[in-house]
Amino acid sequence: MDRILITGANGFLGNHLINGIQDSQRIIGWGNNKQQNKSKKIEHKKMDLRTKNLSIKSKISSIIHLAAVSDIQYCNNNPSSCFDINVSGTKKMLEICRKKDANFIFASSSHVYGKPEKNPIVEQEITKSNSIYSATKIMGENLCESYAKTYGLNITILRFFSLYGPNAPKHNVIHNIINQYLSNSKIKIGNLKPKRDFLYIDDAINAIKCVNKNQKGFQVFNVGSGKSFSIKTICDEIQIIMKNKIRIESDKNKIRKNDILEIKCDNKKIRKKYGWKPEISLTEGLGKTCEYYQKNTNYN
Repeated sequence: MDRILITGANGFLGNHLINGIQDSQRIIGWGNNKQQNKSKKIEHKKMDLRTKNLSIKSKISSIIHLAAVSDIQYCNNNPSSCFDINVSGTKKMLEICRKKDANFIFASSSHVYGKPEKNPIVEQEITKSNSIYSATKIMGENLCESYAKTYGLNITILRFFSLYGPNAPKHNVIHNIINQYLSNSKIKIGNLKPKRDFLYIDDAINAIKCVNKNQKGFQVFNVGSGKSFSIKTICDEIQIIMKNKIRIESDKNKIRKNDILEIKCDNKKIRKKYGWKPEISLTEGLGKTCEYYQKNTNYN
């Protein structure tokens, strides 16, 4: 039976991926805290990527490396921690990949494109850093390419655009908006004009599953909806779903100095190679996400 090693098993992507993997596959889940998923198909181990001699005894066929520090502000404030996990941690996982001769999927980000020259963004766009987080993801990608070409490994980089859905981290913009909607009398957010390519979590998980079935050589794919929506549009959609209008304010203190006007994914490459395509519309995805937070969050 195939064994898949998933890092970041407790995180946003990791939890959803574990729930979506078939029962015929065994999962070794590495996370930095106690595993909440009680499925018998999971062998969970608390693991910190900063561990000096990171290793695994079990035989594994593939590694899905999701673990990372992704909060932009935290990374900017704590660059050493960000580099230790996102760069050194990735190098350690690639070493395990090399020794086990396993396939490898690296969860990267659209942040590697910095301020794109044009939209929609294709994989050939030059990568350029505009934050500590994006710098670490570019370095992680470079390590992946080097290991693939030096050791003949099957390694795929998935550049995810703006993911959202149930149980997203608190710094996720849609989580933040819904949280404010449910707990405050108004929504205070940064710049309302920037447009982003929002992809529902289930579509992201399906992309990982498609790639994991058939990897060959070194590959890079964009994973996004192919559409872009402004933050203002997201706020308006949420208000329609919630059937109640509240005040929306742009807070100058929350506006990023290097904010990008628009980011939109060209996903033709992964559609052609694997037949993957986004299935969940923005309205449907926001509806599912709002419903989750209404049922699972308590506010005074």
